[in-house]
Amino acid sequence: MTVASVQPLRCCSRKSIDLAADDTGFSRGRNIILHGRNQMGWLFTSGSTRRGLITERTKCWERTKDDGLVVNSTCLAHCFRGGSFAGVLWSVWERTFTTNGVESSPKQRWIQCDLLRHQRDYGWGYKDMDESCGPYYFSCPLKYLGMAPIEVYGGNAEWREQVIEHHRRSAEKRRARRLAKQT
Repeated sequence: MTVASVQPLRCCSRKSIDLAADDTGFSRGRNIILHGRNQMGWLFTSGSTRRGLITERTKCWERTKDDGLVVNSTCLAHCFRGGSFAGVLWSVWERTFTTNGVESSPKQRWIQCDLLRHQRDYGWGYKDMDESCGPYYFSCPLKYLGMAPIEVYGGNAEWREQVIEHHRRSAEKRRARRLAKQT
């Protein structure tokens, strides 16, 4: 079995859009799908808080299929990097597959990147993607790369190199600032 066959994840692997929305853009539940400029792929929950959204996005879940297969997804780690009104929620997920208590498929791990932002009159919303999308965001904690090793679980090698380079440049800037303060 190759690494590529172990990770069947694709961009935006978690279903986030409520397809039961009416033509006004409002779903039958609490979620609001905004249409228009710069809104594609974003899901907002009316009146939500950043803390509540992060709790919702990192909540573990379990599903049992009709054939007895139990799919369990667990958030192993998460952190928010950003400001008061927008940022990135990084998380590492693990998914296991068991039937009658026995592992039936290899476990999967991946790094999730949820863009979060506050929209006036709507609340907090998110746009989800994982590393296979090659997000143009590189503030992912380095330890997360180790938690989902590319040799075992697959992933996006080019994006990971850019994350490592981002952290190298950030450390270099911090060193330069520290040296400037000492002189």
